[in-house]
Amino acid sequence: MTSPESVARRVVRQLLEALLFEGLIPWCCTDSTSGSWQLLRFRMGELNGECLGRIRGFGRVQLNTASLSLTLKGRAVPADLAVLSEQLPATEAQRTVLLRELQATVNNSAASPPHRDRRALGAEALDSALHEGHPYHPCFKARSGFSREEQRHYGPESGRCFRLHWLAVRRDQCLAHLPVAEETFWQRELGTETAYLLRAAFNRVGANWQDYCALPVHPWQWRHLKTTTLAPALARGDALHLGPLGDRYRASQSVRSLFNASRPGQASVKLSLGIGNTSSRRHLEPHSVPSAPQISRWLQTVVAGDDHFVRPYPLRLLPEYASLIYTGHGGQPTEQSGLAGALGSIWRLGIDRQLHTGERAIPMNALSMLEADGLPFIDPWLQLHGVMPWLEALIDTLVLPVWHLLIAHGIGIEAHAQNSLIVMRGGWPVALMLRDFHDSVEYVADFLPPDAAGPSFGDRQAFYDDAPDDRYYRMGQVEALRELVMDTLFVFNLSELAQVLEIHYQVPEAVVWAQVRHCLDGYARRHPELTARLAQVGHHRNPIATESLLTRTLRGPGAGECHHPIPNALAARRDTPSLNNH
Repeated sequence: MTSPESVARRVVRQLLEALLFEGLIPWCCTDSTSGSWQLLRFRMGELNGECLGRIRGFGRVQLNTASLSLTLKGRAVPADLAVLSEQLPATEAQRTVLLRELQATVNNSAASPPHRDRRALGAEALDSALHEGHPYHPCFKARSGFSREEQRHYGPESGRCFRLHWLAVRRDQCLAHLPVAEETFWQRELGTETAYLLRAAFNRVGANWQDYCALPVHPWQWRHLKTTTLAPALARGDALHLGPLGDRYRASQSVRSLFNASRPGQASVKLSLGIGNTSSRRHLEPHSVPSAPQISRWLQTVVAGDDHFVRPYPLRLLPEYASLIYTGHGGQPTEQSGLAGALGSIWRLGIDRQLHTGERAIPMNALSMLEADGLPFIDPWLQLHGVMPWLEALIDTLVLPVWHLLIAHGIGIEAHAQNSLIVMRGGWPVALMLRDFHDSVEYVADFLPPDAAGPSFGDRQAFYDDAPDDRYYRMGQVEALRELVMDTLFVFNLSELAQVLEIHYQVPEAVVWAQVRHCLDGYARRHPELTARLAQVGHHRNPIATESLLTRTLRGPGAGECHHPIPNALAARRDTPSLNNH
């Protein structure tokens, strides 16, 4: 187990790095254009601080908190979370909430078992074994709402498996989007025996299939809803509890997405889960659940219609092909309902279904992790293939499919390090696999190619057509797509791998961004027909905007989107490091 002291140091570091990066507190350094280590000075409320740090690509701040010193009214004070939280630029209520989440992150992380070597694990087991949490947000393992016992039962660290609870809910209070007839769907998803047990459970509680449909629920969610917001529906008979049944599931690194442990390779199920993590409530957006299959079908149609996604930009999707959501009276999912997004499920194609013989899928964030031997997860592959050849292949594999989807098709996708899996053959990157589309896809109507259609939502089309831009999937400006893609590919994704390569293999971070520029410049040369569209995206502009994750947390519920300007590591042209010297 990791000591609470070492976890607390990490939380303090990530808190301060985020505060400095997002400009939430005043600070200064000797040379903001240099990536070298230097003394950074900052002020937070009545606190004055000094710490060795450096300014990395895209303005990301890296601190060496072993050198951190804090003074309060001229007296030295310890760098602990209680001291820091009192001086945060936020209301007292928000400071209290954040301190609670920071302390929960320390406790939950310290209780995690030490990981064994994960290099040989299959995709699902590896995903569940990635316990490190978000490398930027300081509340990376808050899991507000989980008790210590619930953390052991339902967190991925324990590896425990559990059955889902099931409800029968009135059909006029549920939206179902299934790819086949309902009976066929449950037979296929649950298997013959469990489908029979589900029918038997309906009979046991006196529900019939004409009036009720089945809905799986996370056991934690059931326990916390049955006596609160769901109690009136249970009392009226609008929802009937069927108990736990069927396959056992294991939590993924995202906690609410579950892998089938009884039948590995079957669909994963994403469920509403009312805990908080990285200061976000983990319910499902009500509108997005019935739209998930339609968004996936749209993406599948786009990808299948462009041979570039077979070669040279191989892209494989893990579509969300079925969904159910409890809507309550009215029959439509709304944000105003007391149960908004609290009871919903989305089925996603299993990872192994998109792999060929001899291939492995590796979550992108695994590539930045260290193993029990103290070496990076990727070390055997770098020793086998060479650092720079492997890095070039990885950048092409990760970046070009997402970039082509943006530039050629006008679709921005949230390819952050949990949503992106790299398909490897013998440790060599060969394709990109993407997942989790229901709330992570954006487009601008005027930026879609001529004669290309946006997503089709069937009888819910008017709901989206009448909504304002920037509310759901349709954005008002191409800039929103640029920010989404560059944030999730570069600012908060490849930047983590760049740091590992610099520390362990002496590859300067500037070399990584030079390789990315080389990759994107090559794309532009191969596609002169897209020159005008590349100019609209403007990925070379300097500065650029990025999402302010901690700012939004400090502003509290209802804060909306928060952004701040950062230097663009892809804009620099002069003094580009040689790609051949490392």
